[in-house]
Amino acid sequence: MGVRYVLCGSVRKTTDRIRISAQLVDARSGAQVWAERYDRAVSDLFAIQDEITLILATEMQVNLTEGEQARLRYSNTKNVEAWNWWMQGLTRYRHSVTKENFSAARSCWEKALALDPASASLLAMLAFVHCVDARYGWSEDRQTALAKARVHVDQALTLDPENADAHVSLGYLSMLTGDYAKAAAHVRQAVQLAPSSADAAHFSGLVLAFSGYAAEAVVQVQRAMTLNPNHPPYYFGVLGNACRLAGRIDEAIAAFETFHALRPGFALVDLVIAYSQSGQPERAKKAAAELLSMRPEFTIAAWLKTQDCRADKALLDADVAALRTAGLPMG
Repeated sequence: MGVRYVLCGSVRKTTDRIRISAQLVDARSGAQVWAERYDRAVSDLFAIQDEITLILATEMQVNLTEGEQARLRYSNTKNVEAWNWWMQGLTRYRHSVTKENFSAARSCWEKALALDPASASLLAMLAFVHCVDARYGWSEDRQTALAKARVHVDQALTLDPENADAHVSLGYLSMLTGDYAKAAAHVRQAVQLAPSSADAAHFSGLVLAFSGYAAEAVVQVQRAMTLNPNHPPYYFGVLGNACRLAGRIDEAIAAFETFHALRPGFALVDLVIAYSQSGQPERAKKAAAELLSMRPEFTIAAWLKTQDCRADKALLDADVAALRTAGLPMG
């Protein structure tokens, strides 16, 4: 069938007990990636089926995509359909930061929440999606999106005051509203609550970098990449920004170039700035021309609306100057 991994197993039943064995095998090498055995009483076969389905699905997330954070994030549901909507949303959310992907993720998670309304994790992630919507102005006006984010994150923290995703969302929300001390405090708390969560470390890096703690941000994003070697490409974008804001320009360029290679176009604005500020004006102009060929509607003014949440306005002014010098239109 051409698949990379195969999940196989067996079921053995006695009068009142059932034993389920499962293993995940690398189809290319035949090596066993993971194996487990489950013993249960045969009192409700349908409940056992749902339970084992969710356990196996989570274990495959841990081993193949999400790393250990899969055990922390939305693993307490017993609703298989809600979990399926969660995973569909996570797939779109993971791919790239675009209006289409985040709109699809929000739709999936809203369907999951309707099936599992007491999920702090779903509420926290919906809050985050609304925050990103507010930053980029994708579907609603800024204040409406921020208000929805606030409602969702407050509900999440009421249900679970120690939910790491909720603290990340509140940190991001605080950054967007200019409360940088509160933003940093909440993302640091998220990392403490979920030290094995790659996403908590990654997004804490984003918030810390924009809030004026760039050196600390670099450490967190590097931790995130170690925690989840299969991380999404946009981790490189956040690492690049943290490095650049920390004055580590060569590392920033390397990260942005990797991001651009993996997701063409997404790092070009950052590359224009980084090349310019590293004394490479011709490379900056070339990157600017490539940007305009891919996004002819690009203007510095529109880009600025997504960056006004940064604490250091002097650095932001320098970035604008670099973009203009490279030939990009102010708009």
